[in-house]
Amino acid sequence: MIKWNNMENIEQSQEKKLTTISSLIAQIQSDANNYLDSQLKKFGLSEITTSHGYILFILSKNKNTETQKLEPMTMKEISKRIDKNKSTMTVLIDKLLKYGYIIREKNNTDTRYSYISLSEKGKSFIPEMERISKELSEKFYNGFSEDEKKTVFYLLDKILSNFN
Repeated sequence: MIKWNNMENIEQSQEKKLTTISSLIAQIQSDANNYLDSQLKKFGLSEITTSHGYILFILSKNKNTETQKLEPMTMKEISKRIDKNKSTMTVLIDKLLKYGYIIREKNNTDTRYSYISLSEKGKSFIPEMERISKELSEKFYNGFSEDEKKTVFYLLDKILSNFN
């Protein structure tokens, strides 16, 4: 096990593994997506990808703060949360509609917008989505102290904010 006490050990590890922070982040994302895909398949959701799963997860967390009831979202809101363009969102949403995981309702006052919400079938997977999310977080932070978790999150968030 490498001790991360000094920059020399970090630099040696980087030379042995990946050469840049972006390649390390890309590898983590790839591994996380592979894990999520395997979990979705294990639960019988082989027809959807991690992007579909992420949409379902976002919809499952969009609750009214007072009533704790799930609230619909516009495609634009979902698109912003998962950082996908309109045409990609349309394809993802159409597939979730096809398999019955979500419902699309037209906005009566502004027909340019429609609302997306979980169907009963989609809602039935909420406990499984929460389990998968919890297990993924446990995988990410295995062996980390609480301070290390906060530091990693803070630093990655700081890198992300540099792009915004």
